[in-house]
Amino acid sequence: MGASVGVGGLIVGISMLVVFSMAYQSITMQIDSGLERIENADDPIPTFTLDDAELWEGAVVDISITGAGAGYTDGTFAASSGTGGLQGTFTTNSGSITSMVITSHGNYSSAPTLQLTCNVACTPTSTATFTVTLGNVIYANLTNTGSVTVPHDDMWLFVDGNNATTFSSVYTSSISSENWYSGETVELVWWNASVSGDQRLSLTAGPLSVSTVLGGYD
Repeated sequence: MGASVGVGGLIVGISMLVVFSMAYQSITMQIDSGLERIENADDPIPTFTLDDAELWEGAVVDISITGAGAGYTDGTFAASSGTGGLQGTFTTNSGSITSMVITSHGNYSSAPTLQLTCNVACTPTSTATFTVTLGNVIYANLTNTGSVTVPHDDMWLFVDGNNATTFSSVYTSSISSENWYSGETVELVWWNASVSGDQRLSLTAGPLSVSTVLGGYD
């Protein structure tokens, strides 16, 4: 009889230990989860502003050299007429034009004719020819107003809520940085952005999204 009581007590004791162990693990997990939520709540979230944004639907997005010409020296180019704002530079090799770099895309209703100006006086013996392609370019200034440094890969752009695009894929930093630092204003030039509908530009970083209506469109 005494042995049976002892075995029964042992079984009860072991059962209590198992219950206590399970309860301890459950409490520990709840404490860990609570601490993690508290730590996450303490982390600041990104804050930023879209200072301005414009869409140019007749911007010059590409200039192809169809005839390299002869007798040129390095120089600059612009539209031969109008006030669209196209500007750029060209480089040469042995008098022939080898590359064109657009520094201001301008905004036109039809493809402009180019006017070339050599940096050193030149007399072309064969006129260079080009194919000018128009498309969409979005210009925007954005400011990181918070205390959080945001990687460019964690920033997403949308036009009219569609075509999610990583900021890093359309933005080139002038300081070769991959981050958006606190207090920094960046200038976005987004070539050939897909635009339709209400023409709203949105930026999302972390839990925050900011939108603005694109100005300057035709």
